[in-house]
Amino acid sequence: MTAATGGAAPPPGSRLLRSSVLVAAGTATSRVTGLLRTVVLAGVLGTTVLADAYNLANTTPNIVYDLLLGGVLSATLVPVFVDRLEHDDERGVSAVMTMGTLALVVLTALAVLAAPVIYDLYAVQVPDELAADQRAVAIPLLRLFLPQVLFYGLTALAIALLNARRRFAAAAFAPVVNNLVVIVVLLAVPVLADGQPTADQVVDDSALLWLLGAGTTLGIVAMAAVLWPALRRSGSHVRWNPDWRDPAVSKVLRMSGWTFGYVIGNQLALFVLLVLMNGTDEGAVSAYTYAWLFFQLPYGLFAVSISTTFTPELASAASAGDLPAFRARFEQGLRLILFVLLPSAVGLALLARPVVSVLLEREAFGAASVSTTADVLVLLALALPFFATYLFAIRGFTAFKDTRTPFLLNVGYNVTVVVGALVLVGPFELRGVIGALAAGYVLAASAALVVLSRRVGGLDAAKTVPAVARQVGAAAAMAVVVVAVAAVVGDDRGVGAVARLVVAGLAGLATYGGVLAATGSDEMRWVLARVRRRGAGPDPAVMP
Repeated sequence: MTAATGGAAPPPGSRLLRSSVLVAAGTATSRVTGLLRTVVLAGVLGTTVLADAYNLANTTPNIVYDLLLGGVLSATLVPVFVDRLEHDDERGVSAVMTMGTLALVVLTALAVLAAPVIYDLYAVQVPDELAADQRAVAIPLLRLFLPQVLFYGLTALAIALLNARRRFAAAAFAPVVNNLVVIVVLLAVPVLADGQPTADQVVDDSALLWLLGAGTTLGIVAMAAVLWPALRRSGSHVRWNPDWRDPAVSKVLRMSGWTFGYVIGNQLALFVLLVLMNGTDEGAVSAYTYAWLFFQLPYGLFAVSISTTFTPELASAASAGDLPAFRARFEQGLRLILFVLLPSAVGLALLARPVVSVLLEREAFGAASVSTTADVLVLLALALPFFATYLFAIRGFTAFKDTRTPFLLNVGYNVTVVVGALVLVGPFELRGVIGALAAGYVLAASAALVVLSRRVGGLDAAKTVPAVARQVGAAAAMAVVVVAVAAVVGDDRGVGAVARLVVAGLAGLATYGGVLAATGSDEMRWVLARVRRRGAGPDPAVMP
């Protein structure tokens, strides 16, 4: 069978790399347009009652988006789809898509009916003097936003099926469509309102309410819509099949139970950490939030793209019971992830202050805020390779349709982090909480690799350890160069910070790449071979 019908042999290594680069490009474009959307939103709505109501009302569908498209549930669906496609079971795939759609329709309808109750849950801490005004506009907006739940869910289903068929382009760029639609809608709002809109205007003017509310939801509809033509081009033949007893549906339900437990555990742990942070210094939670965005950027740009394109290959090997192929693909993916994240971690850790200063320092975000945020970013950056390793190992388990082991590993991780934070918050305050979080990723990654290695009959340390050792050595050399250059170029603020970032960063990356090239890194050779080929000639060999 061909890839179009779902039962392809694993594609060559260069195709995986090409797909990873494509996903990274889509993610980067999505993040840039998302930033522009935030800038436009702030410019149009400001920090008014309407802005608070809009953001509050948009919270519920966004949470569903994070749950469905944050990687956990998608990783659960992909192995099931890969397995069904390789057995020519289009009926089973259709059953999962149909039952998922029906469940989303019911959930969305219930959410729309419960809009006032949902708002009241979110608004517990809203002062009485603001509650009435905010409620008057938030509930109508919430009713217009909640249909997003259906389309977020359809997007998750479509992306999982596309990934199972090794089709990544549409899924990577679909969020860009959402951002662009919402930007256009937001720019039209002040035209209709004849200036900056107020909450009273939106309540009294149904056209303005529908433009702001339905227009924002239209962005999510468009994001889902652009995926369905891609599904048809991929060779998918989804039919209406409401068979809730189909084995594929049963498998998804069994796996999803542990998956939702995984997500709930993370949310509870995060709640405790945020409470502890909030009890330390003023602005501690904000410092963590900003630092986390920087921490997530290299992971989202590089590791997610690699993990996304390798997940169907892992699932295919696991479904076939081909443990050697699984081990080879997992080790290849892990080495590529560390190849790009080790220098990212070094750069963020050593250049945290100029990074934060250049991008955030303004009148309301002074030197003290820069210092606190940078300190948090340093601790998080040191854990970046372990964070990515842990999540990639979790995908390894879900490739075997095993969501119980990730749940148990995650319980251990969350308990470790919470206990560590409770112990360290006293003497070290915010830095103690973040230190516990970072240490938790180190322990979680180590435990996940040990358990996965036992599951697959042992990972090939003879290849992986020397490869990672070369990467660590190159990262160490990079660190020395970055520190040396940063000591003589620029400073941590203003134009000097930009100079320090550019010069020290480029010098460090050149050192990292040079050391790897000199020591015969397979990852470096593979990437260079792909770059030099530029789409012409035969594919370079699969990375050994």
